[in-house]
Amino acid sequence: MEHINRRLLSLLSLLLLPALVASLFTGCGGGVKPAEKSAAGFTVVDSLGREVHLNAPARRAIVENAYNAELITAIGAIEQVAGVDYYIYQDQEGFNHRFTENMLIGKGKGEVNYERIIELNPDVFITTSNSAWTTTEEKLKPFGIPVLLVDAYYTDQFAKNVALLGKIFGREREAQEFGDYFTSKLAYIEERLKDVPKKTVYFEYRTAGTTTIPGDYFYYMVNYAHADNIFADAKNVHINPETVPLKNPSYIVKVSDTDVFSSYVPPTAKDMQKIYEGIISRPGWDDTDAVKNGNILLLSHYVHGGASKLVGTMYIAKFLYPEKLPDLEPEEIFKTWVEKYQRLPYIAGHTRPAFPLPATAKIP
Repeated sequence: MEHINRRLLSLLSLLLLPALVASLFTGCGGGVKPAEKSAAGFTVVDSLGREVHLNAPARRAIVENAYNAELITAIGAIEQVAGVDYYIYQDQEGFNHRFTENMLIGKGKGEVNYERIIELNPDVFITTSNSAWTTTEEKLKPFGIPVLLVDAYYTDQFAKNVALLGKIFGREREAQEFGDYFTSKLAYIEERLKDVPKKTVYFEYRTAGTTTIPGDYFYYMVNYAHADNIFADAKNVHINPETVPLKNPSYIVKVSDTDVFSSYVPPTAKDMQKIYEGIISRPGWDDTDAVKNGNILLLSHYVHGGASKLVGTMYIAKFLYPEKLPDLEPEEIFKTWVEKYQRLPYIAGHTRPAFPLPATAKIP
């Protein structure tokens, strides 16, 4: 059999029937065969509990989802990423212009260029359980490219995901240090607030009436801040904003606005004021304790999401219980997240009200 180059083989696998592809791989002679699983290597367990074998720590990875990319950056493995999805690629400032167009594996909205993935020759494809991962696995299996699911957007899975990524990339020491930094802050909150009555909070994500409930992406960010989520028993994340005054929350926390997505560059003061005025002007909301007392916390989309949303947790906890958490400095934690773990210059202005940066703040 004549030599079949890798690019032609990828096209065949995508266009021809699976049986035909299988026959190409198993035919006699010197034909190209899919990569065989090594007896060496190691097995990891991903976010869906799937056991996935890797022959060695990944030197080249394809990554989907910005939360995953941020954690990989934080453990010092971003240079081992060979390709990314559109949503990572388009955030040039947030990833320090690290990703070029030839590293792009699709144009977004679910479009994936499998031929390009195969050309990039990755050791592993890292995606999330809410993606079309079964299709991806089917397409890449003939080429020996394992698909791993890491759901870095779930706050309660932070420590597990950091350890998993450390194993995948051979960065266990860095992952341990990074994970310990944030889990120690979380432990401090839990210890200081364990006997403190919870304060009622209405949380809103971008659009009016979009809140969080158990199982939602934002639930543990709010829950870990020791907040009494007024819609924790709701059946859907979309509620009628007119019901908020009836529950009379003591605090309101809002992330970003309808037409604003994640950006390393903070919103302007004018942008923050517009969001604030939009909240207090809603019918009946001026009668809530939160509005009457000015207890409204605005977080930019970028700041809330750091370290699987644990940065957001730090701000919310400090806002609710400043006197109970004297040693918690969320702005210093954010500065550390940005400078040490994302390799970017720190920029203030991601919250309203602003939180002070301690005069002694330094990168640990």
